Amino acid sequence: WGHPCEMCPAQPHPCRRGFIPNIRTGACQDVDECQAIPGICQGGNCINTVGSFECKCPAGHKFNEVTQKCDDIDECSTIPGICDGGECSNTVSSYFCKCPPGFYTAPDGLKCIDVRPGFCFSTLSNGRCGSQLPQPLSRMQCCCDSGRCWASAPAAAPEMCPIRSTDEYRKLCTVAHMLPARPDLPPARPDVIPPPLFPDVYPPPHPEIIYPSRAPPVHPILPVNLTDYCQTFRHLCRNGRCIPTPGSYRCECNKGFQLHGREECLDIDECERSPCVGGDCVNTQGSYICQCRVGYQSTATRTECR
Repeated sequence: WGHPCEMCPAQPHPCRRGFIPNIRTGACQDVDECQAIPGICQGGNCINTVGSFECKCPAGHKFNEVTQKCDDIDECSTIPGICDGGECSNTVSSYFCKCPPGFYTAPDGLKCIDVRPGFCFSTLSNGRCGSQLPQPLSRMQCCCDSGRCWASAPAAAPEMCPIRSTDEYRKLCTVAHMLPARPDLPPARPDVIPPPLFPDVYPPPHPEIIYPSRAPPVHPILPVNLTDYCQTFRHLCRNGRCIPTPGSYRCECNKGFQLHGREECLDIDECERSPCVGGDCVNTQGSYICQCRVGYQSTATRTECR
């Protein structure tokens, strides 16, 4: 302005954070941080949103606000009591338990299951355990069926079984469906989970005469009468519906979720098929929403821009 020319005062930035002026029109437009910032959301999936961005980290990872990357979670140092007395080894996105003698590593490697044979008592009166059962049973077999107390050795003091409906009872008794099926059973259909069976916890029979009362039962004892898996194990089929089948169950996932493995329904990322013409897609649990650009209007369901 003026003669000689003097500079005008500095203009404040015309657009708020996450927006930039359009070179031709000067109108504020969204910055796609996923494209503009190199290395952002490393190890995860970057989703641009209006004025910002979202970082989806894979399972076993968490978003680091400082580095803007997905870091692996060390479950061994963050989860108290992990592996129940076993040795925990951290792995990328998960962990693995090495279990002590007398414990069995669950098929997924995430738990130590106590399979030591011990002594089961079916009654508890005035704090005293009674009615010892003749056959040796693991703590799980005893306490998840009808036992009230369990002892690890003849001279050991019996310990009370956890009370039903407590967290300790659920922790002990809902690992049943994770135990491997016996190899002598016919191959199961992929959509039907085989019923849980316990590994053989009984000592091998002595070559001498075995008295019937001391012989191990022919069939492993199940912790509960498993006629309806969906009723017995309430945590099955998260984000879906558990449907009992003869001797097992299957999962039907809710809308917006798909079956992953045998019993986990994971969210479908609808934004991968770019459904929001005229807007930005933001994935949500089981669905998605469209954030519409100027000149477009959102529908009532927020899944389309018109």
